[in-house]
Amino acid sequence: MRAVKLTAARKLELVEIAEPGKEEINVIMDVSACGICGSDLHYWEMGVGMDGKPGLIPGHEFCGTVADPGPRGDLQPGDRVTYIPLNPCGVCPTCQKGLFHICQKAFTRPIPGNNAPGAFAEKVAGRADMVRKLPDSLSDEESCLVEPASVALHAVRQAGFRVGDNVLVTGGGTIGLLSAAWAQIAGAGLVGLCEVNPHRLEYAGNWPYVHEVFDGRDEKLRKKLKQVSDGGFDAVVETSAVDAGLFTAMSALKPGGTVVLAGINFSAQSVSTLMFTSKELVQKGSMAYAIDEFDTSLGFMADKRLDTAGMVNCRPGFSDLQETFERLHAGTPEIVKAVVRP
Repeated sequence: MRAVKLTAARKLELVEIAEPGKEEINVIMDVSACGICGSDLHYWEMGVGMDGKPGLIPGHEFCGTVADPGPRGDLQPGDRVTYIPLNPCGVCPTCQKGLFHICQKAFTRPIPGNNAPGAFAEKVAGRADMVRKLPDSLSDEESCLVEPASVALHAVRQAGFRVGDNVLVTGGGTIGLLSAAWAQIAGAGLVGLCEVNPHRLEYAGNWPYVHEVFDGRDEKLRKKLKQVSDGGFDAVVETSAVDAGLFTAMSALKPGGTVVLAGINFSAQSVSTLMFTSKELVQKGSMAYAIDEFDTSLGFMADKRLDTAGMVNCRPGFSDLQETFERLHAGTPEIVKAVVRP
């Protein structure tokens, strides 16, 4: 079958590989579509997967149809499905607490698209209990957004704000836009979004879940953020994973506010400890999502309480992926979300 493999740093190649073999614990799926995630771009830049090894077939935000249901008696060949790319061990102390998304053995266990063959391929195998049926109300493209929507939902829940609180999102990419959506759905009084990319800024201004947008390049940004939020935001979801975004997040918070680090940077970042201590800010990390949060996202998207129509505006095929990743790396402004078609 055809697949796209990471063969070196910043190098993807279309290759022929064997189809995944049938295993007792897996469902085999024909891939219909797969989103390109920020972590995919990181792997591309480094030339290795999550395990530090070359040869990864990326892709974990995918949907498809069942080719072989394996142990799932409730599935039939042809059923439309999506997949939760988690593989908790179930026995470590963290899993015993129900925190399966941060399983202590997660990075040593195969996860499609991260350290095991992913969905930049015609077929992919996945752990049977992580397969979810898709309703007809969700298109293939929308189905590829359930996974990033789950990431955003977890980040917003980590913020722990109350109904009526003011929430800022720094970064207007996929996770930033979806975080803003969940913040509004959760009852935030004001949802602001800060972005430096002009195209993303314009898109966010038309995103129905954002009340106010702010240009991160504005010299009067800090003053405007405090004015709009009446002295400071109660919570910030930081998705940009750059120093400027983190600084904006901290400066925009009122004393005692919470910043959630939802963006991932593989390099160290600078933090103003003076600002953190003088305002007694709370900092939380946000990693992936709980399994029930994936199911919640799927339900909200199925009945359009969370409507992601229009987010996908780049649709490369396998042969276009190298060029698409180069464009994403260069910061091509017009791409909001890219979804790959085999």
